[in-house]
Amino acid sequence: MWCIARAGPGRPACTGATGPMSSTSPALTCPLRKPAAQRSRSIWRTGRMGRRAPMPDGFELDELMCVLMAREIHDGDWINHGAVVPLAGAALMLAKHTHAPGLEFFYLGTEFNSVSPAVTDLGRLMTEPQLACSPSRGLMSHYDIMSLTLRGGADLQFLRPVQIDAVGNVNTSIIGSREAPKHRFHGIAVADAMVLVGRVVLYVTEHDERVFPRELGYRTGTGHVEGGAWRERIGAPGSGPASVITPLCVMDFETPDRRARLRSVHPGVDVDQVVAATGFELVVPDDVPSSDPPTALELDVLRTVVDPLATRHLEFKQLRRDAQERIAAAEAARA
Repeated sequence: MWCIARAGPGRPACTGATGPMSSTSPALTCPLRKPAAQRSRSIWRTGRMGRRAPMPDGFELDELMCVLMAREIHDGDWINHGAVVPLAGAALMLAKHTHAPGLEFFYLGTEFNSVSPAVTDLGRLMTEPQLACSPSRGLMSHYDIMSLTLRGGADLQFLRPVQIDAVGNVNTSIIGSREAPKHRFHGIAVADAMVLVGRVVLYVTEHDERVFPRELGYRTGTGHVEGGAWRERIGAPGSGPASVITPLCVMDFETPDRRARLRSVHPGVDVDQVVAATGFELVVPDDVPSSDPPTALELDVLRTVVDPLATRHLEFKQLRRDAQERIAAAEAARA
């Protein structure tokens, strides 16, 4: 196998041989979130027949989140991507078709994971999974991908935790006590990425005090503890959580003590709403801008090229059933 690990923050370039990545499973939305009557604000506005009304400027929340996630990608990045997180997949494909044509990625979802498959229509990849393998740049085993990731070969990974705290620690394991958990999730599948990957972009499809608690009930992956000193000590400075994309805002950790800072609020959302929906104390600058809306090009590519079936809706509980029916119908039509 070949090795493409490049130098990065705190890591030398690899001159060995073999192949990158870590596992990405879809972290589930916390099932203990507050009832609708107790939440600070519904992120979906409904019109007649229960359909969503568009956000300002003619785009939907899922489209805004996808575009904001795509903009976190740099041209030339090597990205680890799990096939079962379509919102992240849509962001990756969108970036490749727009501002980052030189990105490469490991598509994890087959026995031998493919490298940058040529097909970038998520609906086709979901209903015809063999397209991920041919044509593509090649196939790699999980062993080879992990081997390269351990040597610093992954620049970015999207992760969707159950809970996130003020310094970017994440819970993807349990809700409740360790001895008698109320709910169990996929666990340590993300803990490696929090240390090994150059930049981790966290995202969630709910924003309330249970997703962003003052203190995690269980810590699966480590963020910027000790003001970032822990990462310096283990030889991984500059790695770990870089940003958080939510239905209300974008956060980052660009503060001296590496605590969550409010970078922008989405159109139609104000700072007070975000603060009220967050269990820990956010760093709030004096001037918080509005998140830049999608461009006409980004919306067109997302809707017509990358995800015409809107598979990204699978990650939103309010939209999941319709998405499942739509994808099943497309799969039956191709049978």
